Amino acid sequence: MKVIDALDWSNWKNYSVSTKRDLFSQILAYYVSPLKQVSNITLSQFELAGVKCETFEVNLDEETFVFLPGKKGAILGWDSGTQPLPAFYWDMKNAIYTKKVQDYQKNYGLQTTEEWDVFINESTSSLRQVDVAPMLVAKYALPVGCSYLGEFHAVTGEFIGTLDEFAKYEEQIKQALTPPQNFEDSLFFEFPNELFHENQFYAKLNPELESYTVYSHQLCTQEQLRKSLQKEVMDLMNEDQWEYAVGGTTRRLFRWGNELLEDHSFWKNQIHKIVSRQNMFGLSFAGDLKQFEITADQQLKLDQWEYCQIPLLDYLPLSTYYRPRKSISPFEVLSPKDYTYRKAIIIEA
Repeated sequence: MKVIDALDWSNWKNYSVSTKRDLFSQILAYYVSPLKQVSNITLSQFELAGVKCETFEVNLDEETFVFLPGKKGAILGWDSGTQPLPAFYWDMKNAIYTKKVQDYQKNYGLQTTEEWDVFINESTSSLRQVDVAPMLVAKYALPVGCSYLGEFHAVTGEFIGTLDEFAKYEEQIKQALTPPQNFEDSLFFEFPNELFHENQFYAKLNPELESYTVYSHQLCTQEQLRKSLQKEVMDLMNEDQWEYAVGGTTRRLFRWGNELLEDHSFWKNQIHKIVSRQNMFGLSFAGDLKQFEITADQQLKLDQWEYCQIPLLDYLPLSTYYRPRKSISPFEVLSPKDYTYRKAIIIEA
């Protein structure tokens, strides 16, 4: 059996741990750049919505990647409209009529089940059958044009990470996070959600930890990003590969199932708990709907969405098969405030 065939999920799931280790050693030897520092190889068990996968995590230059077995004849996309969903998902009794909601109503009506069916099908990729190659995929997405530097605690001022690089921006960051000297103004001071100085740094707030993830920044386009990744023997996933990495070909609209929430009183806390879970491959995907995730194509994934308290509209951008009504040019300069990317090593014969 060829190595590529051995790495198909239908075969991979039946192997002993010893066989999996041997195969993964071959992946690291033949498909990972010899310039990468390989460490922390761990066999892990992941599960979501009844789908299990035993696979390997590995650090490449201290960035965590997960091995995804391939899948021949993978069924991706969506054409079932609202078929598996209860009607309260599109209930509008608590609706906030943002501009996007009004635009959707103008174009689709969104009053009957049939109108919602059309809207859902036009908001998701078409049903299709494809072969998906095995991959090593970054556990987390990064802001476009950014390289990870470390974590800065906004209260204590402690930084853990690449100190010499952080030192270039330390004063700017600390100044931006210093409360006003005026007592009255300081009472209303809040840490900004992000800090961005073009071609210098980008920092994003982790509210629960009162810390910022700090990155160095260099302006780039999708084309430039792909060329940079290819020098590392990496690339972006295409739309097929991305949908597989998110949902593992489960025939559900969302990677966790088709369950949404009817009670809006604890809406944001519950949605955070649901979408922050790792998926069946141990990958993490953003649930705050602040940024798009780019692919190797012009097609984007995820969205920038303002909550409107209509469950299906608020959750739909998190669907495995969702397609935002926006695309990008390969030569368009992309801001880290709006776009993220995910590194991948595609294992092909």
